[in-house]
Amino acid sequence: MRRIVSVCLMTLVLAGCAEASKEAAKRDASRVRVVKDTSLVSGCRVLGTVADNDFEDLQRKAAAVGGNVALLTPERAAKGGYFGLQNYMTADVYRCDNPR
Repeated sequence: MRRIVSVCLMTLVLAGCAEASKEAAKRDASRVRVVKDTSLVSGCRVLGTVADNDFEDLQRKAAAVGGNVALLTPERAAKGGYFGLQNYMTADVYRCDNPR
């Protein structure tokens, strides 16, 4: 009986942590500014490139690598996915001390 209670409590704790993690990821993603103008990232440090077919997920990925600005690159079509060709966005991720 004690073991069952322990397992139930552990499950609740893990579920709570997962939800808190999702909220933190959303909050971090909202701090990523997505731009198309290259002049807005001059003087910023390049961190990498991210890609996704969902705008919010693209922001989350940019935040996960430590960026606060994502410069969109032209959309591309990729083979694969459930319905064949799938459009997705790519962005170069930057860390700007004074984002414009």
